Amino acid sequence: MPSFVPARLRRALGVVVACLVALGLAAPPASAHPFGDPQTLELTADSEEVRVRWRVGMSDDVTALALHLGLLPPERVMLDGAVLHEDGDDELLAASPALSDYLLDRLVVTADGAPCPGEVVDAGDPVDDGVLISFRCPGGAPGPESVNLEVRTLIDLHRAYRTLASGPYGQRVVYDGEHPDHTWTLGRAPASRGHGTPSASSSAAVQLGSVLVVLVGSGAAGAFYVRRRGRRTEVPRG
Repeated sequence: MPSFVPARLRRALGVVVACLVALGLAAPPASAHPFGDPQTLELTADSEEVRVRWRVGMSDDVTALALHLGLLPPERVMLDGAVLHEDGDDELLAASPALSDYLLDRLVVTADGAPCPGEVVDAGDPVDDGVLISFRCPGGAPGPESVNLEVRTLIDLHRAYRTLASGPYGQRVVYDGEHPDHTWTLGRAPASRGHGTPSASSSAAVQLGSVLVVLVGSGAAGAFYVRRRGRRTEVPRG
């Protein structure tokens, strides 16, 4: 490290690098950048359908997913195994039937144990507009009182991906590889829980806090590392 960098700063940077190496973040695994802005998901419902709007977190993730789905040509991969996000990647991903198939396979809604068939009804910009999926649950009106939603998007690229989800009555939850499903209340506001049993909102708050600690303590450093490298998405060598 250059001698003009203060000794205290050099020591601090050394500690950061050591932590990143220990956590496996100093060199993010190929083809995924899970330590930037998280995926988001909004769940709404009425008597006829359950709607889920999914948004990817960053443009890097768009390119990583497009690559994962085989939508990018081989010449996009550079000699060092990296691929850069380019204008048009978002439109390419949104227009591909492969994205619809991918989301319908990894966003699964069930009501009373029965699957609710899904259909992509609107695929806009994956980062800003998101993809809207409609699920029709059996039984008809007035609709189910609750549904279970399983979310496994992007964790097949990297297990560290998170999805911040919101639903009716202010419900919040964080999905990740260890917590891929959650039951959402639809027909009425969630009943208050007794002392010692956290509500869905408080449980989500704890999970959100945990995610923020990870993002601030290590993930943010990983995201900074990725952005400083020129927002590169790396792919494994064949």
